[in-house]
Amino acid sequence: MIVKDSEKTSDISKGLVLLMATVCGFTVANVYLNQTLLVSMSASFHVSAASIGIIATLAQIGYALGNLLIVPLGDIFERKKLILFLLFAICIVLALNALSINKTWMLVTSLALGIVTVVPQIIVPLAANIASGHNRGKVLGNVAIGLVSGILGARLVSGFIDVHFGWRMVYWTSAVATLFMILVVYVYFPKSKGANAPSYKHLIMSLGPLFIKERALQQACVSQGMMFASFSAFWTTLVFLLDTDPYFYGSDMVGVIGVVGIAGAFATPIIGRLIDTKGVKFASLLCMSISLLAFIGLIRGGYWLPGLILGALLITIGTQANQVACQFTIFQLGEEKRSRLNGLYMVSTFLGGSLGSYVGLLAWSKWEWHGVCAIAILMIAISFCSLIPISIPKKTIGNFMNKKGSNT
Repeated sequence: MIVKDSEKTSDISKGLVLLMATVCGFTVANVYLNQTLLVSMSASFHVSAASIGIIATLAQIGYALGNLLIVPLGDIFERKKLILFLLFAICIVLALNALSINKTWMLVTSLALGIVTVVPQIIVPLAANIASGHNRGKVLGNVAIGLVSGILGARLVSGFIDVHFGWRMVYWTSAVATLFMILVVYVYFPKSKGANAPSYKHLIMSLGPLFIKERALQQACVSQGMMFASFSAFWTTLVFLLDTDPYFYGSDMVGVIGVVGIAGAFATPIIGRLIDTKGVKFASLLCMSISLLAFIGLIRGGYWLPGLILGALLITIGTQANQVACQFTIFQLGEEKRSRLNGLYMVSTFLGGSLGSYVGLLAWSKWEWHGVCAIAILMIAISFCSLIPISIPKKTIGNFMNKKGSNT
């Protein structure tokens, strides 16, 4: 059955938005839990920290696969049932992670955890469907708070639990939290109505033509892909900056700055309101400008702790608020295909993040912090270019076709 929410007589309640944001935060955190646990895992499995780093990569690859193969199911199945099924699957996989006896077991379960942890990308289209048209940007902004809090807060919480109770307890704690999320979703989440739908094969086969057809989707993918790339370059290399002159801090300081970054997530509802009043293009330009100015300031300000903290705050604001603007844009393309649109969009965002992490580390190895800032500025410049309309006049196309015909 394809999900097709009818027009609502009343707007989405603040309580439901808060619950959606909470479930998104707790769920997406599972992808990032392992990033602070790698050293402890390497000791448990008697392998090098470098060799076990693939666990973090596989979790993110799994998340990309889940966005491509599972998120589109929101356009076939009733979303509440799909969310509950995935939350049960997350509980099982988290338990398997906690019970891992060797590196291979952990690799497989980490990949599986990434695949089933795509619940937030099913909740976001659901929230967009429930919200009224004049309030949709604000709602998406509020839900995004949970996503950012989960991404940045996961490192801090997992590190604390690991130090005091061991890395396995991190996964057991998350499993218990997920059980609570199941209860919340079952009791409070609304059901969506359905109509006839194509097969799953037809749904997946439609992703390529959908991406080619929708120019707005392509622009959103490039825009947020490059913005998230700059975001990832910053957070991936931050630990190296803090380990060098003039800081010489430990990795725990990254978690502290991450908490500051979470505060930036609370700016996303403001961007949502700007989208509802000023338009999505204005909001996107503002978001990109915020991140661009932050990285320009960090070229020198990155070596001064207050400047670094301010930069982290502004980068988080710009990146996450731009995500809201891009999702608002693609959700205008059709209610019946929002899950597929969001799946394609999140795959591109994730690929951008992976690119940013890789290029950021490469830039650090060659030019250190100045190189990271330079590459991030270049990525944001590409994001700006995604807003430039590209159109070929019909007359030009006609002349080209006539010339081609005469040549043949």
